Amino acid sequence: MNSFNSHISTPSRILLIAFLTAISWWIIFFAVNIILNNDFYTFPEGIQLKNGQKFDYIVVGAGAAGAAAAARLALAGQDVLLIEAGGDPTFISKIPAAAMALLGSNLDWNYRTISNNVSCLSSNGQQCRFSRGKCLGGSTSINFMIHTRSDRKDFDKITSPGWTYDDVMPYFLRYEGLQDLSQLPSSSRPFHNTTGPLQVGFFSNPQNVWHSRLIRAFKSLKFPFNPDVNAESRIGVTKVVGYVYKGERMSTARGYLARIDVKRKLGVAKNAMCTGVIINKKNISRGVTVVQGSENLKVYARKEVVLSAGTIGTPQILMLSGIGPAEHLKSMGIPVKVNLPVGDKMTDHVLQMLVIQIDAGTGTVHNIKLLASTFIEITKLLIAKRGAYTSNGLSDVSIFANTHCYDFKQRKLLNVSSNGSDCNVPNLQVINVYVEKNVFSLYKLLFKHTIDVCDDVMEQIIEANKKHAIILMCPVLLEPRSSGNVRLASKDPLVPPAIYPNYLADDRDVDDMVRSIGIVEQMVDSHIFKKRNASLLKLNFKGCPRYEMNPQDYWRCYVRHMTFAAYHAAGTAPLGKVLDARLRVLGIRGLRVADLSVLPSVPRFNTASIAVAIGERVADFLLEDNKKAL
Repeated sequence: MNSFNSHISTPSRILLIAFLTAISWWIIFFAVNIILNNDFYTFPEGIQLKNGQKFDYIVVGAGAAGAAAAARLALAGQDVLLIEAGGDPTFISKIPAAAMALLGSNLDWNYRTISNNVSCLSSNGQQCRFSRGKCLGGSTSINFMIHTRSDRKDFDKITSPGWTYDDVMPYFLRYEGLQDLSQLPSSSRPFHNTTGPLQVGFFSNPQNVWHSRLIRAFKSLKFPFNPDVNAESRIGVTKVVGYVYKGERMSTARGYLARIDVKRKLGVAKNAMCTGVIINKKNISRGVTVVQGSENLKVYARKEVVLSAGTIGTPQILMLSGIGPAEHLKSMGIPVKVNLPVGDKMTDHVLQMLVIQIDAGTGTVHNIKLLASTFIEITKLLIAKRGAYTSNGLSDVSIFANTHCYDFKQRKLLNVSSNGSDCNVPNLQVINVYVEKNVFSLYKLLFKHTIDVCDDVMEQIIEANKKHAIILMCPVLLEPRSSGNVRLASKDPLVPPAIYPNYLADDRDVDDMVRSIGIVEQMVDSHIFKKRNASLLKLNFKGCPRYEMNPQDYWRCYVRHMTFAAYHAAGTAPLGKVLDARLRVLGIRGLRVADLSVLPSVPRFNTASIAVAIGERVADFLLEDNKKAL
């Protein structure tokens, strides 16, 4: 304990005590609020499986796609078993601002990537943290709730018939329950639905002057303001909508599984780990093997099995079942059922974190002021469902652009590129969070759970925050060229798989990231920021040249150190190579996949939306195909 205290300054210790006191007060009052509203009982009760049980359909994984698929099948009168490795989301997960605290918690699989020595260099062990939700709702119960749809061009990469943007758009609309259509222009109406099961709306953020300043600063670089990035135009500065309703997170667990008409018809096995698919000698899927508690069980599907365990979990289950790259399976001692490129060509959005120092605030945040404001915000949350805790912890201002359409000499974003790039399709998203002066020492506790950057870098940021307010500006690469894979680390299904995303292996990804930093540099140099003495913090890294000596090489090195996963991975069981157009595993009857692994590569924009749409679509495929078979 003395060692811990010796590393925390007195102001930081005061802040920490204030923070923990406020949280304790908040938990008590919020727990009472939940009990009064019977919110502990919103999710389906779990069932204890029995060996040999039979169901019409078995869906493995209760995340974005799996919850949607299982709910639709149950509503259609089918006898459905939904298997989830985790349990119910905690009540804290309902609070949008708690998102950062949920990453790295017991609701997270807490994976780590395998180092490729050219990325994540300032993360502990040079391994990126790789979060995936382990509870009902999956990652929709722990993510930052941003609702953006895939771009039309993303579907051009899918060669299987029936997977154009126009084919999938009805499924995007089916699940959406937009609450704030009146706040969008009339031209947005064809792109939205207000009656779907997943509520979507604007975050009820408190007024933050830096929101408007960011918008004005990017507009000075000719970035247009885009009132609806989910409509026709995908470029510009925008205020994003999120999976929130009345100030609370709207996960697929709440939107689909908590529905009364679903709970009555759906069997949910919680804390149950699927360890493989049961496949007979004729290569027909008959069911799955499951570990629940201390029991090893077999449960059977009369019709079909659907794997919705995600981009990491699905290929692991397939390979454990003998479906995957033959050489790899043989090396693990697993008999090969079908030789397919399972786990190959995994791609993920990758982000970096820049630190902008600004003159703002009057000094150290006083502990009494912090407590008072915290109590006020908690009261707003409980009574009015508004205030700071109803934001996702980030600014709701995001930027979408194509870095190859930015002219650094003219200092502006172009509508038409001279290099052949499509300026209507972004390869860059920028997210950000504002941190008051002398507050980041509190964030350190949360950041160790989320990005797990090494102490040396964390201390440099804390020292800067003692003198300045800071904006953490995070460019996200939306169209990475680097790809990696997922492989078994052991034939023991309880051992996590080996995740090798291979971030930044293609130098063109580094080029794009450095271009994004150049755009941020020019934004920081805008009048709006310069009059507040804004500057980019030049972090020191071992092995990197000093910025003053060679700015371009410094930023290339910076990118390789400050690499973080965006947790949007896709492509490990793709259409055309592993699946047919109706999501059936090639060479196996009665087995389908429905999650982000079915896409040939990670789509632009946040991925929860396409995952839910895939879940909605596989339910239609199952009902249509099995009706024909009767």
